[in-house]
Amino acid sequence: MNTPSWIRRYWPLWVVIIVAVILWWPGRAMYLDVLTEREAARIAAITPDQGAESTPERLDIERMMDDLTWLAAPERMGRFPGSEGGLAAREFIETQFTELGLLPAGSEGFLHPFTHEGVDNAANVLGMLPGRDPSLRTIVISAHYDHLGVKNGDIYHGADDNASGTAALLEYARYFTENQPNHTLLFAALDSEEHGLLGAHALFNTGHLTPSDIAFNVNVDMLSRDTDQLLFAVGTYHHPWLVPLVRRVQQENEARIVMAHDRPKWKAGHTEDWTMSSDHGAFHRVGIPFIYFGVADHPDYHSPRDTADKVDVEFYRITSEAALSFIKLIDQVLQEKIATH
Repeated sequence: MNTPSWIRRYWPLWVVIIVAVILWWPGRAMYLDVLTEREAARIAAITPDQGAESTPERLDIERMMDDLTWLAAPERMGRFPGSEGGLAAREFIETQFTELGLLPAGSEGFLHPFTHEGVDNAANVLGMLPGRDPSLRTIVISAHYDHLGVKNGDIYHGADDNASGTAALLEYARYFTENQPNHTLLFAALDSEEHGLLGAHALFNTGHLTPSDIAFNVNVDMLSRDTDQLLFAVGTYHHPWLVPLVRRVQQENEARIVMAHDRPKWKAGHTEDWTMSSDHGAFHRVGIPFIYFGVADHPDYHSPRDTADKVDVEFYRITSEAALSFIKLIDQVLQEKIATH
């Protein structure tokens, strides 16, 4: 058999490459382990021992808990997109937006319907609050209201994931209707996050939102419980200008905020990167800066045990207040950025 000339010519190089890969592969795993340990040490070093001693309460935690409990009740059947429980949750949010006087911002009133595999009647619920300065671009406040529904007869209630974020979203809308922001705010209760951020992606894939019209996204997903009492702020790696803003929020709030879970594998090893883990990922994909507030997965995450009675009410108040502080700050800072240019 005649060996092609190019193989004869380059076989020493191929041997070197193969040997290098064989030698490198075990070292790669060890290197990732080292990076993971370094990232754990970095996170530990920046984790505050405690937050501010106290902050004025601006949110009605009892009302938030009422909303959370209603959304996570057995009657909602896990809020699967398009299901009876999902439709009830959608109508509940739409009613709240209407009573608050938000402007309908969907393609059909407050609703922005879309379809995906297995679901032909999913819908985001979108309410708009005009800001003081109409020349400023919109800030989107997002939280997904869907969950996993019923599996094998068990209801996946989704109290923390993400009735907690949805109830916080409603309370933020109440707050800003009484305290008009500089920017127009779009309150986006998003559907089908659990299917792959499909509601958030639909905002852009259908052309309903234009990325150039959006200044920023604040996403809240899972705020109500954490064994270590930590709230993660995700996004500062991609947008370092946010670091001093998060630090200021940390100094002025009781929450122990940690900026982490947004660094790539080549920097953080096996440490989870949450850049695309919730609806903020759809905004990031189209170039919109974001911050995501949420907690780490807990033993009841994506299980029937994620129920309203497991909520740490005081922790939930503290984390929700911290996210509100950031929204107020980003509304101010982005206005000042425009004014100085």
